Amino acid sequence: MILRNILLSAIVVGLFTGLFYGLFQQSQINPIIYAAEEFEVAEEEPVVQAHSHGAEASQGHHHHDEEAWSPADGFERIAYTLGADIAIAIAYAIMMISLMAFHDLKANNKPKINTLQGTAWGIVAMLAFFVAPAMFGLHPEVPGTEAAVLEGRQTWWLICAILTATGIAVLYYAPMKFKAGGIVLAALPHLIGAPMPEQHGFANTDPAAVEALTQLTSQFYSLTAIGMVIFFVLLGSMSGFVVKRFVKLQTA
Repeated sequence: MILRNILLSAIVVGLFTGLFYGLFQQSQINPIIYAAEEFEVAEEEPVVQAHSHGAEASQGHHHHDEEAWSPADGFERIAYTLGADIAIAIAYAIMMISLMAFHDLKANNKPKINTLQGTAWGIVAMLAFFVAPAMFGLHPEVPGTEAAVLEGRQTWWLICAILTATGIAVLYYAPMKFKAGGIVLAALPHLIGAPMPEQHGFANTDPAAVEALTQLTSQFYSLTAIGMVIFFVLLGSMSGFVVKRFVKLQTA
């Protein structure tokens, strides 16, 4: 019963959050990506723009083999991108609702989850999954940007997100004598440093292309941040609402 309520609640929250974010992405963020792709060098191909509190941060200088598949421009690409947004939102919602329910069960000395508390959780999730990895490490990049090897960036992003989330949890839940450990955990990925390319800039070195891509990068950075605020605040507030109304874990 509880598992069913968590899954159904996560699907509803994920559908709404992913759809709302996806519409914002399609109207505000994707046009910047499409514009940047006009300046890509010949051997590069467009890629699906998928959400992530890390997905946009991974946009950059992509290399694909000749047989790599990608959805056709237009409706197919929009549909695949929107589907990816919703799928990722549902995954985040499952994780957040489960953790919120566990919090209500075990954290007797902390406030119970509601819509307002859920909003705070959403902001914390944004700090862990976007602000710490992307704004303080791997900045959001438009296609055509020189970047380090994708696998290295993905690994660092994952480590940074996990350690930041763990560090925040330690700061909130742990006894006072252990709270300094939370700060150490959150700072550790940045002390190690995010993987960086040997040469910064763009694959297309034409001066006009560089000027245009620089402007597009600035716009992409700002709108990606706005999109992440929308995504995580919606995700957190709606998750808090459904946990209070529909998800109740019982002690054994």
